Amino acid sequence: MSISVHEHYRRLLLLPEPWEVTKVEDDLIGQSVTVWLRWPDGVKVPCPACGKPMPIYDRMPERSWRHLSVMQYRLELRCAVPRCDCEQDGVKTMRVPWAEPGSRFTLHFESFAVAVIAACRSLSQAAELLCLHWDSVQRIIEQAVERGLARRSLDGLSLVGLDEKSFLRGQSYVSLMTDLTGRRVLDVVPGRDTVSGLKLWASLSKEQVDGVEAVAMDMGASFIAATQQAAPNADIVHDRFHVSKPLNEAVDHTRRDESAELAGEGDDTLKRTRFLWLHGTVPDDRKQHFESLLESNLRTAKAWAYKEQMVEFWHQPDADAGNAFFQQWYRSVMSSRLPRVKKVAKTLKAHLGGLLTYFKHRISNALTEGFNSKIQALKADARGFRKFENYRTRILFFCGRLDLAPHLPSAPTHSIP
Repeated sequence: MSISVHEHYRRLLLLPEPWEVTKVEDDLIGQSVTVWLRWPDGVKVPCPACGKPMPIYDRMPERSWRHLSVMQYRLELRCAVPRCDCEQDGVKTMRVPWAEPGSRFTLHFESFAVAVIAACRSLSQAAELLCLHWDSVQRIIEQAVERGLARRSLDGLSLVGLDEKSFLRGQSYVSLMTDLTGRRVLDVVPGRDTVSGLKLWASLSKEQVDGVEAVAMDMGASFIAATQQAAPNADIVHDRFHVSKPLNEAVDHTRRDESAELAGEGDDTLKRTRFLWLHGTVPDDRKQHFESLLESNLRTAKAWAYKEQMVEFWHQPDADAGNAFFQQWYRSVMSSRLPRVKKVAKTLKAHLGGLLTYFKHRISNALTEGFNSKIQALKADARGFRKFENYRTRILFFCGRLDLAPHLPSAPTHSIP
């Protein structure tokens, strides 16, 4: 039994009664199909606030929604959505079953667009594939992140990380908070001072803050002050990355100073050796040369040895053993003639409490640091960001592990493998 074109599209769109298709037009030259939808006159409208059926008050101006393509044709839905005059809630526009309030895209199209954006390297690439303007793709991302944040659960949040990332050129930074167990970025705020740290903590409820047991961070005063003020019961943990980095820098500065002194005497022993001192593996063809450098009386070799010794700190069985190891290492460093390494050792001793809490929680900021490469890729693909909000939204979209897509009334017909 044949059916009309109107009924055919009503079934394809899964429109619930009493919604009806009143007109279908195709534009073969423009490769588009337009479907007009209507809520019948005389049928009461459910109030979007309380759900009570109310008489139609009037209709909004006709608007359109982009839907998934049919064959090779762009499909658009159009409708003058009715409003009701609810005795309790006033004049309200009814919700349509094919799209979220305020969206210019249907649920199915938006769900597909979110999958395409997540699979693309850049917004420009996604916009080209979806045949949308860049601004429309950005709006889809913003709506997806808003949707994901509203659905996100932070139950059981106990271990977090705080870190900073570059934003614009120069001394422009953002601060971010990560869930170390859930492996996700929780929020991003501009700046890297104490106020920025407090804003990150303010993004959590009091119950969630009270549930945080430990925070991995660097030894910067800003994050420490913000955490002590906002989450005084949380243990501060300084991880190995933020210990090895200043020690590596101390070794490199020692090498530079010593290399300049030797060059003045016509000795090029330390020339072109930077890679050997700072990287964990030495090429096979340079191992013998590096071993000879380690056996020499160079200050750089001694600084490198102290750096390597500190690695053993993290392998101690408990905090007491860690403290004993550090005190012995510290005394040895302070008796040396290595001012660069001494300076780092003094900094580490000032933050020894945060180092020893590692043995209680054994967490690090490696996850937070790991997001750095992904965030740098986002910046490179976007050719940088001029607006902080776009930067934040992009980070949360790709690194927040949010439930981004709208919930569909039926199984999706388009997906990204």
